Amino acid sequence: MLLDSSAIIEVFRSSSDSRRFRAIVRRIGDEEVYVSVIQLAEVADWAVRNRLPPRDRIESVKDFVRIVQLNEEICVEAAAIKRRRREEGHADFSLLDAIILATARSIGQKVLTFDGDFSRESDCIVLK
Repeated sequence: MLLDSSAIIEVFRSSSDSRRFRAIVRRIGDEEVYVSVIQLAEVADWAVRNRLPPRDRIESVKDFVRIVQLNEEICVEAAAIKRRRREEGHADFSLLDAIILATARSIGQKVLTFDGDFSRESDCIVLK
């Protein structure tokens, strides 16, 4: 399972007994968890905005996930995904979202997210 940044940040924000935290844990189950290396920048950005030490948050992420490096194939696929999602009416679907989805597909994983922009993708689980 590849966690979208929204799910990672929710883990940091929520207590372990919150509904959202439990939903994430339930969906992950005993699967291996992945993130794209680019998501470390999103985690750091969130930490800086919230006046938290970004290095500490990044190290926390690295403690429970496997990092997937970017490559040329992921980048090319991400551009195609972004274009298609925008044509389908998801005007806010970003290149970063597309990189996350392309990364998950490159390793045969689903994306777990709270971001509705991923809706209607068969390999994305959008939590409410």
